[in-house]
Amino acid sequence: MQFTVTYDSETECILVSIEGELRLSLFDLMAKQVADYMAKHPDCKFILNDLTNAIPTKSNIETYYMPKRALKAGVDRSMKRALVVNGDLSNFKFLETVFVNQGNIVKLFNNIKDAKEWLFASKEF
Repeated sequence: MQFTVTYDSETECILVSIEGELRLSLFDLMAKQVADYMAKHPDCKFILNDLTNAIPTKSNIETYYMPKRALKAGVDRSMKRALVVNGDLSNFKFLETVFVNQGNIVKLFNNIKDAKEWLFASKEF
């Protein structure tokens, strides 16, 4: 898995792009970078995850621990997170369900446009 984490000051949104298999070991590194951006930009409440080139891990155990590991890294549950995937949403449905069941605000999308509309629905630009 490869990832990039950046910050868009116009939308006050952390942008995450992931390629390859979404494994827990690299998820930890990615979550740490997201938490670092959150610390630098305390008004930021949005994360846009581009998973269009990502493959969900085959391990349900790894997926189950991702929300706890994100929280441990410093990514607050109150962050509103859009997950943009390529094609069939069902491949990432378990990931979404695990995050939501552990108190996170997360939603799956097939395109960036719909994800941004949901993320920024109540935000004034």
